[in-house]
Amino acid sequence: MKEFALVISMWGHTGVEWEFIGNQSIMKETLSQEQCEFISHEEMWNHENQNKYYKILIQCYPTDCAGKKECEDD
Repeated sequence: MKEFALVISMWGHTGVEWEFIGNQSIMKETLSQEQCEFISHEEMWNHENQNKYYKILIQCYPTDCAGKKECEDD
């Protein structure tokens, strides 16, 4: 079974595009793809953001992609 990590990251808008601003949290416990996708679904989270120039992304990444600039699907 392929393992996944839940990653929560903060992004800022430059006026042109969204850029990662360097803040992220990674769940220590690994999950199956199905578990991770369930937890990361936007309806599972209750957050309010009044600033249109910042956003939080909740995403799933295969753990074997850790430390890589790009992750390729197998």
